Amino acid sequence: MILPLPRLQPGWLISETNDPEDASFDAFVARLSNNRWNVLRLPGTSRDLADAGDLLFVDLTTEKIPAALDETIGNALKQSVPILFHGPAELITKMSKQLFLRPMLLTPGDLPHWWGPERMDEELIRTTPPLPITSVTLGRNWAIVETSESIGLAAMTHPMGPPADQAESVDPMSMIGMPLNKAAAGLRELVGMRRTIACAAVNAAIPPSPDAVPGDGLLSDEADPDRTTVIVGRFPALQTKRPDAIVLEMSPGPEDMPAGAAPHVLPGAGELLITASAWCNGTLPGLLRLAREVPVTLVGPGTPLTPTLHAYGIKKLAGFRIIDRDAVRSAIASGGGVKAFKEFGEQIVLSAD
Repeated sequence: MILPLPRLQPGWLISETNDPEDASFDAFVARLSNNRWNVLRLPGTSRDLADAGDLLFVDLTTEKIPAALDETIGNALKQSVPILFHGPAELITKMSKQLFLRPMLLTPGDLPHWWGPERMDEELIRTTPPLPITSVTLGRNWAIVETSESIGLAAMTHPMGPPADQAESVDPMSMIGMPLNKAAAGLRELVGMRRTIACAAVNAAIPPSPDAVPGDGLLSDEADPDRTTVIVGRFPALQTKRPDAIVLEMSPGPEDMPAGAAPHVLPGAGELLITASAWCNGTLPGLLRLAREVPVTLVGPGTPLTPTLHAYGIKKLAGFRIIDRDAVRSAIASGGGVKAFKEFGEQIVLSAD
């Protein structure tokens, strides 16, 4: 099942409230453009949106309202192109009546949340380069995608029997030579083997960051002693590392809470740690929506170590740097889990700070 991007309520950035020294608005638009989102501007864009824009930015701070405004906005709404207005508050009522819409009032700091974590996967697809795949390995617990210069891991979301039983309709040999960005397009699917392979392909495309440092993502200085730490996923040794944390699990044990309790415990948390498997199984955007004001760390060997995720509300990325590719490949092909390959690499953390 291919998931479409969700429709966005038109946004209105009130020009009178803009701080001249606050560059977050310009940075937001520039980041989208740099990451291969097509940002159209009015005045200045075709009224029929023939070039399939991803965001229509309407500047109403000038003295004259742009020509063909009604037609361009109408076409954008028909094509589900998100619309962001920038103008004085006095125009909101007039434009709402004229265009038959009700925009959401935004500050520059609201823009990433308005854009939404549901668009994170699409951005990862667009920024994945077309490097040719040289190897795909499907183990019982993990999948690997490799190029001549890199390797990426992703957790199997539903471990099963022998690797052949998991392969669905995916033939690893048929993927040799496939561009990474084509494999990454599997992120548009909700669940399944193609999505798992897509996660590994994205990770194989991410160059090592010089800002990543050795560290265990489960040990953090972000914890607020007066607020609860919530962890999504029953990691090993949590009783030692985070004995007071609330743990949410899809298959809860006696000391866990069910994953369905997330709406009740995440919004008020002091810190949230999420297993990278939530990215693989497609539940990560929903968790990020619930944790808008909470410091978030994504943890696990399948964590994408790219600053792109910082813009979607993830403060820290705690992943795994592979040192011995052959040993990791052998361990995973034999059905091993993290315990079987962790000695062949090191835990690292990439922070937004």
